[in-house]
Amino acid sequence: MLLPVPSYTSVIDSPVRRNIENHKSGIQNFLQGDMEDNMLSVEVSPPDQPNTIPTLFVSEDSVVFNIVLHLVYDMPCGRYGPSIQVISNALEALSRYGLPSPGPTNEIWTVLLRQAEMDPLRVYSLGASHAVESVCMQSSEHTLQTSLSNLSEADAMTMGPIYLRRLFFLHLGRLEALKRILGPPPNTHADTIACTEVTQRAVKKAWKAGLAELLLAETPQATRVSSIVSAFGPIANSTQCLACKEKIQERIADAVQAWGDVKKVI
Repeated sequence: MLLPVPSYTSVIDSPVRRNIENHKSGIQNFLQGDMEDNMLSVEVSPPDQPNTIPTLFVSEDSVVFNIVLHLVYDMPCGRYGPSIQVISNALEALSRYGLPSPGPTNEIWTVLLRQAEMDPLRVYSLGASHAVESVCMQSSEHTLQTSLSNLSEADAMTMGPIYLRRLFFLHLGRLEALKRILGPPPNTHADTIACTEVTQRAVKKAWKAGLAELLLAETPQATRVSSIVSAFGPIANSTQCLACKEKIQERIADAVQAWGDVKKVI
């Protein structure tokens, strides 16, 4: 249930703590759990200042709590450009205060996804921790640009076993697909005076070398079509046999088509 939009909200920073001034009804609705456990306290109006607005003291800094309040009141917060860390802290605060996570259509997930290219594993883990499938699917494609060896233990724990398994299956599945698609060398043709079995063995050897080059790349699961063409195209240019050239070009075209059909998201 959404809280009423406060009639007045301001943020004041101090060296010791952040004072979030809010209207009284909003504070009462906001404090659902144990105030001590949630690191919250309320300072009521002094007797000599009856019109003073109650002050809510929180452990978060004003940047994070600003996002928390926008999420609580279902207000757009994209204009503040919160970083991944700020979004993460705000989501943690919601849980700590006993408040529900934002729904999958909330703007905060769109803001988070805009940063997927910068830190895809972190974005994926945050989306996974809240079971926001759209965030996980879109960010999972960006994760292909990085090795899963870069996945921190904290992010692995955050995303949980189900989404961790799906992410590993995506990466390993594409790697196996790359081997399967590019493994077989071009078909051979009947020996001719100009192109014998020995000559065609050289083509097969060059093809295996091209495959090894792709597999030894830092992120073979993210191999681009242009990389496939660059790895195998020169083989066709290195032979004078027109039949070999045709076989190689056909093989490259088939590989490019098959690789483009491989799933790119979880």
